[in-house]
Amino acid sequence: MINIIYVYVSVFNRRVIAFIIMIKVNRLDFIALIYILKGDIKVKSLPKYRNSFFTRLILSYTVFAVVLIGLAGGYLYSKANRLMVDEIARDSQIRLVTAKDYVEQTLLRKYEDNLQNTVLSSIFIQNNSNLNYLLDNRWEGNSSRIVSFRQDLDLFKMMNEGTSYMTVYFRQENYVVDNNRFYTQPDNSKDAAFIKRLGQEAPNRWLARKLPDGKQAITYVVKLPYEMPNALPDGYLFVDIDLEHVKRSAANIMSSPLEKLYIFDEHGQLIVRTSESNPEEIDLLRNAISSGDTVKEITDKKQGKIVLSYLDGSKSGNGWTYAIIRPINSFVLSSGQFKSSIFVGCSLVLLFGLIISYMFSKQFYIPMKGLVQHIRSLYQPNPVNTQANEFAIISSALNFLGQKIVTLESRAKTNEMKSLVLGASLDLEHMDGLPQDCRYMVAHIRLIEGYSDKFKQRFAAIDETIHREFVCLNPQEAAIIYFLDSNSTMEDETIAAHLLRIKEEIREEIHFGAAIGILVHSPEEIPISYQLAQQAYRYRFVYGPEAIVLHSKISTFHSSPYQFAFDLYKNALKAGDVNGANRFIDEFAAILEERSLQLETVELSLLQLVSTLYQVVIELELQKLVPPSNLFDELKKDTLAATIDSIRSLSERIALHVRESGSHAHADVILKLKNYIDEHLHEDLSLNILSEVASLAPAYISTLFGEVMRETFTEYVTRTRLDRAASLLQDESRMSVAEIASLVGYRNPQYFHNKFKARYGITPVQYRNANSAVTMAQ
Repeated sequence: MINIIYVYVSVFNRRVIAFIIMIKVNRLDFIALIYILKGDIKVKSLPKYRNSFFTRLILSYTVFAVVLIGLAGGYLYSKANRLMVDEIARDSQIRLVTAKDYVEQTLLRKYEDNLQNTVLSSIFIQNNSNLNYLLDNRWEGNSSRIVSFRQDLDLFKMMNEGTSYMTVYFRQENYVVDNNRFYTQPDNSKDAAFIKRLGQEAPNRWLARKLPDGKQAITYVVKLPYEMPNALPDGYLFVDIDLEHVKRSAANIMSSPLEKLYIFDEHGQLIVRTSESNPEEIDLLRNAISSGDTVKEITDKKQGKIVLSYLDGSKSGNGWTYAIIRPINSFVLSSGQFKSSIFVGCSLVLLFGLIISYMFSKQFYIPMKGLVQHIRSLYQPNPVNTQANEFAIISSALNFLGQKIVTLESRAKTNEMKSLVLGASLDLEHMDGLPQDCRYMVAHIRLIEGYSDKFKQRFAAIDETIHREFVCLNPQEAAIIYFLDSNSTMEDETIAAHLLRIKEEIREEIHFGAAIGILVHSPEEIPISYQLAQQAYRYRFVYGPEAIVLHSKISTFHSSPYQFAFDLYKNALKAGDVNGANRFIDEFAAILEERSLQLETVELSLLQLVSTLYQVVIELELQKLVPPSNLFDELKKDTLAATIDSIRSLSERIALHVRESGSHAHADVILKLKNYIDEHLHEDLSLNILSEVASLAPAYISTLFGEVMRETFTEYVTRTRLDRAASLLQDESRMSVAEIASLVGYRNPQYFHNKFKARYGITPVQYRNANSAVTMAQ
């Protein structure tokens, strides 16, 4: 199928129209160049390149573009400058508000909230906390409460990072407790001077001061009891926060190390600065604050252009003024990005204009000869046509393209039929071309000799009345889709007979095996029929590589495994009885071929046989003869017969080895005694009886028996009798359990019952019933 996905029309002049068509054929792209002439034209008389017109066209468009870009760029650049001034002012104020909110509403508020939680207990008279109790009582006799309260203050310090001291002054009883010590007299405290003027300090506000140890701190004072402003306070609680901690915390919110934050108190004294500064910067800030300009741009000798901004104290809960100094290069402004975008955009528009002017100008000067030369570089015409005119060459190229499309159409159909069979996709074009009012059956073909392409040719040459489609999958595999009439009685046996006729006709050239799937009623189910055919062809292991297997036949095969007496095979190998081992293998192969077993059941039986074989190898210590390996994979061949032959060969080697290099010189005697035991199981057996048969002492026979058979005389007799009893229970349904016990040498049925259950785990009756159920299922 051809899809025209792109069409481009170009007018060289009023006489020539060029179509460029991209053709998509099954995921392969081709470009066809088609020229339609409105009149005669000579290739060699193409208009020449006119420099003056070409240059004039480019220059005129370039001047127009430069003027237009200059006007637009100038307007946008001036607008960007105005945006920059506004953005600097707005950004600086936002930064200052953010810094104020962080310091007062986040950092210091944390201490205020925790302090409030501590002093709230002083509101309630019934509260028995240490603070509430000590406000109304003397310290004498309350040493334990004093110690506990000091520990509470110390815990508050540890839980609040940056806290230097926390102190409580009990005014009524005139003593002081801080997180380190207890002072019976306020004058004994290092902070006695500040304690004396606590009544003069405004409560619930932060104030900057110098601690007795020389550290700078900010202090928050609360009257006690809390929130009783009109009453005379019973005491004061104040907490000191290290200014270095406030400085580090404030520095963390600065977006750049070049930015510097300053905080002044209500008296204009510097409280906090986030980095080292010089007196000139502080003077510049104070002058800017006094001038009333919230944003001011100044040129500094060291830092170049800097921006000074401040936030007055009316917006601070503590009356503090916040100021910030930022180098102009620290601003990442949208206006700067806008300026860069203007420059880049104008440059790109100018470059694009030059390219467009060149392309439009050159479009009218493209010679047809150049186009024909391009076609020649992509397609080499026949030597006869090399001297032909350009239009003959284009016609030849189009004819070649048409042939290529036909070839691709055929290949596409083949690929889609292959995808249909394999089930790769059901959304295929050629499915509409399949017969609809019919049924479908798929045969899987495996080439033993020959290739699928040659088989397809020979298959097509055979005149047959059956409608079918041959699909090559790979050199060794193919599929045949049979289209069967809805009213036809044709079944898979007819298809098999058809393949047998073809096999006979091409036997001298091609050898193949086949398998036939099920009958399906729609094209969408064709992959199912093929998959089942592939599964059926796995039975070539049983029937041979050139067999024709029907899925309808193998679907009726039995899945229940046959109960083989592998101990007979094991004993034959251990006794070196080649004929006995071969008889067992012959019976084993005959049962597998006659009982119509499923392939998995056949493989399981083979695996059990090989496992018994390797068990003998281990018990007789014959690993040198059969090295440890994946024995089943080595013995398994392409067919069941070949696999049986490989197992038989290894069995004969092991049995001969046991016979020739047996563990004792009297192995033949023991073999003779073994045969005697097997034939006289219904009689009484003892070492004395065997000594008469072999003319050897009973004790010596017992020793020889254990060395050769790898088990004692009693163990061998018991196992053989029970194996014979199990076989009779399975095959002789008319005989009673007592009769079978007597035939294998057990006179006491109860004793036989106990021995049988000890070996097989179930009673004789249960064993017979279980095997009867398996036989009926088969």
